[in-house]
Amino acid sequence: MAAVMRFWKLCVVFLWCAMSLPAFSRAQEEDFMRIWPENPVVPFGGFIVLNFSANCENIAVETSLSKVPAGDGPSWKAFNFTSVTHWEPQILCHADCEKGKAKFQTVVITVYRAPKRVELDPLPTMEVGEEYNVTCRVFNVAPIRNLTVTLCKGNEELHKKTFEDHNNPEASDVVVTHSITAQQDNHREEITCHAALDMRPEGPLFEKASPDKSYSQSRAVYPPEQVIVELQKSSTGQSWHYDLKCHVIRVAPLSNLTVTFFKGTERLISRKLWNYTKAERANVTVIHPIVLQPGDYGKEATCHVTLDVSPHKEPFTATSHKLELKAAETYRAVTVAASAVATLAFVLVGFVIYYLVWAHGGSK
Repeated sequence: MAAVMRFWKLCVVFLWCAMSLPAFSRAQEEDFMRIWPENPVVPFGGFIVLNFSANCENIAVETSLSKVPAGDGPSWKAFNFTSVTHWEPQILCHADCEKGKAKFQTVVITVYRAPKRVELDPLPTMEVGEEYNVTCRVFNVAPIRNLTVTLCKGNEELHKKTFEDHNNPEASDVVVTHSITAQQDNHREEITCHAALDMRPEGPLFEKASPDKSYSQSRAVYPPEQVIVELQKSSTGQSWHYDLKCHVIRVAPLSNLTVTFFKGTERLISRKLWNYTKAERANVTVIHPIVLQPGDYGKEATCHVTLDVSPHKEPFTATSHKLELKAAETYRAVTVAASAVATLAFVLVGFVIYYLVWAHGGSK
């Protein structure tokens, strides 16, 4: 510790000499007092050495900060202000000058804290043409008036926010929000947030960006333009075996799509398209094998689709037209039944006619 203090004394003496020599080269016509550095900056919890010089006597310093003498001379004193944990602390220096006059000067220390963390709020799945908010949060930073927050999409600067009018010197959190409109080519664009605390020229420049895990990918959402259901004979060729097909036209993203088949009010099956990774609009056909029964004749089949992008937006839903179930086997069954009924009717009519003729002939 003693070695450190001797080092600081040597530094302060050198700085004081460099600052004071020009003053000694000219006549001392008036009293003066100087504090160096003139605009001191220090990190919160750090320390700083200040030099106080004057052509007066009895230089004294008043402050609420803890201080340790760091050197002195005939017309100067230096102090090491340790563990600065006040925001914008003031230091008053005064000295006794000729004719009973006192000289006073005050310096304000700017205390800073580099951004502790920079994060982006997760972006929702986006629908093309819709407006969304991008929110960046900078945590525990000071002074905010020296802060600049920039939102970027890839290499493109979306928004830059400065805080020159912010007067509170204490560290706090900052929230910056900017609205964007989702475009068709935004899929997998990286949205990033950059925070810069600029303490130059007296202090350093701190820069921090949102981490990779905060990068949010916007995805275009296209509700289906059309939903069509059809019934086709199964390729197995078995009787009463058919395929219900649901055609969903120009929809994205497919991975958020669920297709549900109904027969009347009976739900047959629901399928979520987990394995579809296409981000752009596409057509998709979902097939459900079905075994019809004669009793299904006249029932209606429908296809219901849900594009679920919750919780950020209400799901999109659409339903196909109603398709009346008419199987070829049903037609054949109806034809056979009709033929049987017609044959039976013909036999009955013949029997009636025969009976009438026979009965009439026998009565004669």
